[in-house]
Amino acid sequence: MNYLIILNSIYPDHFDEVHKTIEDYDHAIRVNQNTWLINTKYDAAIIRQHLTNIMSMHDSLLIFQLNETFSIANQLDVSDWLEDMQQHQLILA
Repeated sequence: MNYLIILNSIYPDHFDEVHKTIEDYDHAIRVNQNTWLINTKYDAAIIRQHLTNIMSMHDSLLIFQLNETFSIANQLDVSDWLEDMQQHQLILA
């Protein structure tokens, strides 16, 4: 499953800490400083649990499961990543 993860934090080092954890998932790409796309077998609640362990109470986290429909402009690497993940999911199915 593909997820969009958005972290809001006033602490710049929290973005790096979350990034390190996200890199441990099956497939991940960083969209910008506070946004990632990941592909993993885990559901959103498990992802939240993993990431909240390294967040502060002043941070907020949004996790959205993505479906196969998407539209992207001016982000070729993200578009390629999502297309690769669609193919990856078809192979696993």
